[in-house]
Amino acid sequence: MKAVNPLLRYLLQGPIALLIISSCIITGAQAEEVQLNMTQAKSGNLYIHATLQSAYANTETDLLLDTGASYVALTKATFERLNGETESSFSRYIFGAMANGKVEKIPLYLLAELKLAENCVLNNIEVAVFPKADKDILGLNALSRMQPFTMQFAPAILTSNHCASS
Repeated sequence: MKAVNPLLRYLLQGPIALLIISSCIITGAQAEEVQLNMTQAKSGNLYIHATLQSAYANTETDLLLDTGASYVALTKATFERLNGETESSFSRYIFGAMANGKVEKIPLYLLAELKLAENCVLNNIEVAVFPKADKDILGLNALSRMQPFTMQFAPAILTSNHCASS
């Protein structure tokens, strides 16, 4: 049987052990489970109600849960309710492959807040704006901030242990 290094023994009994324990307690305190109710449409699609906040206004919408979408996507109508004619939240352009196979230049904007519940707020999130879209979409850039998450279908609930972010 090997003897334990005296320095290692001291560190594990002293300040390093306290730091490790404190870190575990703080981390545990931040992991609050949040359950988000989803609405299932007749088509089977799942929606999550959200409040969107820009620098100018806020609005409510139902976001289609879409794990095939890289970004949160807003219709032109939803975006205009948030920003009117201003474009001061413009972030950048990306090129995206659409479901029909066409590649389009898509503008991204920085949204101040995407609130899915009182205790589930995603801050400073990029959203794509699609002029011809008819649905607002909850895409992977938002869902990845909420991981790990689980979904159940009866009742339709998305559960996240990491919902609030900055």
